[in-house]
Amino acid sequence: MTQEKMQLIDDLVTHERHCVLATTDGIEPLCSLMTLFVDHAAMKFYFLSRKDSRKNINIKKHPHVSILIDRRDQGVALTVQGVYAPIKRAQTVEAITKMFLRKYPELEEFANHPDTELLRVNGQSAQLIQGVNEKFSTKLKNS
Repeated sequence: MTQEKMQLIDDLVTHERHCVLATTDGIEPLCSLMTLFVDHAAMKFYFLSRKDSRKNINIKKHPHVSILIDRRDQGVALTVQGVYAPIKRAQTVEAITKMFLRKYPELEEFANHPDTELLRVNGQSAQLIQGVNEKFSTKLKNS
């Protein structure tokens, strides 16, 4: 049973294109629809964002975030709790951006804009909901 749930979590983070990223400024929450790229082995989530956006400002001041990935048609939702982790090496940013763009080539112009930044969130825990009351919680790898 647990292995099946972990496989479903892996499938959701690997195959879903969009998620909702929830950040806060310390007072008000902000939810943003995002295209996501995930290193599912390490449970690291990557997003492209404008440097001056509210979510970008929020995540740097308050690094704890929540990510929602769902399949509404199947009644499945995954909530990941994570922490923003700045990427310090330019080569790492370039390599991950190239992989991101292999998956989403239509975002090339946005990704290459000088005001766009690659954000990384390290997933720490996850809660998988199936249907109305089937819930599975777990700590994530490398958390």
